Amino acid sequence: MNISNNPHMIRIILTLAIGVVALIAVGYVVRRFTKHSDKIHRRYIGKFLYLIIILACLINILEMFDPNLRLSSVLLKGSALIVAILGFAAQPAISDLICGFLISINKPFEIGDRIIVEGMEPGIVEDITLRHTILRIYDNLKVIVPNSVLNSKTITNTSYRFDRRGIHLSYSVSYDTDVAEAMDIIRDCVAESPYTLDVETEGIKEDSGPVYFLRYADSALILETTIWVLRTTNSYVATTDVNMRVNEAFNKYGIEIPYNFLNIVQRENTVSETVDRKARSTPRKRRQRTDTVSITSDGNNVTRAVKTAREFAKTQRLSEHARMQLELMTEELIGIMSYISDGRKAKLWVEGSGQKYRIHMTFPANVGSDEYKKLLSLSSSGKNEAVNTFAKKIFEKVVTGLNRSSNTEETTGDYEWSLQDNASDKEGEIGESILASISDDIKVTVTKDMVELVVIKTV
Repeated sequence: MNISNNPHMIRIILTLAIGVVALIAVGYVVRRFTKHSDKIHRRYIGKFLYLIIILACLINILEMFDPNLRLSSVLLKGSALIVAILGFAAQPAISDLICGFLISINKPFEIGDRIIVEGMEPGIVEDITLRHTILRIYDNLKVIVPNSVLNSKTITNTSYRFDRRGIHLSYSVSYDTDVAEAMDIIRDCVAESPYTLDVETEGIKEDSGPVYFLRYADSALILETTIWVLRTTNSYVATTDVNMRVNEAFNKYGIEIPYNFLNIVQRENTVSETVDRKARSTPRKRRQRTDTVSITSDGNNVTRAVKTAREFAKTQRLSEHARMQLELMTEELIGIMSYISDGRKAKLWVEGSGQKYRIHMTFPANVGSDEYKKLLSLSSSGKNEAVNTFAKKIFEKVVTGLNRSSNTEETTGDYEWSLQDNASDKEGEIGESILASISDDIKVTVTKDMVELVVIKTV
């Protein structure tokens, strides 16, 4: 068959070619505007445009076989074709399509929000299609929920128009509990967790949100609170961390968590075996983050910081030699902070596993503030010129980063320096430093608001 002599075939090929080009163009635009977007209506409109283009191509091809069939009559006059399509798609599909459109317009949630659908596990909204909304729950499992279900269920959005996520927690205590003490313990545990954020109520900042005593259960008093975490924080990890702390604190202070009692009758000749659990000497691979310790350059809380490092070593089953290395690096890092800072408060914590860990230290250095000017003034003082040590080398990197951050014409972003990437800096005093010789890498990061020193060690 000669295609050049068949106008219908030529028109079909042109229609398909135009459709493919249109799909590619729409796909590029959709990816461009939705790749890093958390706007749910953009995701939905992009997928809806795909459907419109495909339908338009199909209708255009059908017009070739029926000259009396026109696109306007198909879309506006309710032709038999629309009836056939609706009947083929079935009512649930059309319902999901319409509900998805309503969700994208009304925006009860956005991409990245943490929502709780009535009768379902809490999840993070990952995407929306014409028929479904995709939620991510624990262990990155995906729950595919039809849009019509979401439109008919009650949804609790714990991230609604916030840059953080709220997680509601509930605890049961016995009737003879000192409720005020239990509420204080819960707040302390929330504040100590490295995953939770401070809260602000009526202009007053607190380290944790209030704990409420709202109801009685059959055999318990119910205490409830809400913790707040960053949108990038795993909600299940944060919840587990807080619950572990509360459970340990309740046991420590004798607060009973009520449960049902059962009478157990043991049969005769039943042998009870006791398993001898030998202490493991190999390092743990489970990730851990210690509590954040606030320290100052005058030595306040240094002992607690070293104790925190020691507890990390114990939990991760590090050897005695590895424990001593961790404590030495922690002490020297604090010494560096004392050298480059004058009365400044810093925060220190250790995170990682028994295989590889990092010691973090951060302190504020807001560009333009009095503290920032005071820190820069030290770079030209006799204090820093008189001592040619590893601490001074690190201080020079901090000053370089601060000067770059204060330069409004600078477009390279945050300043970052790594000892591992600058082998020439390891010579001389740096090479003789305990911190440089023991660690695998030392990183300095300076932003407009914060200075962070990170010591990296592979066990």
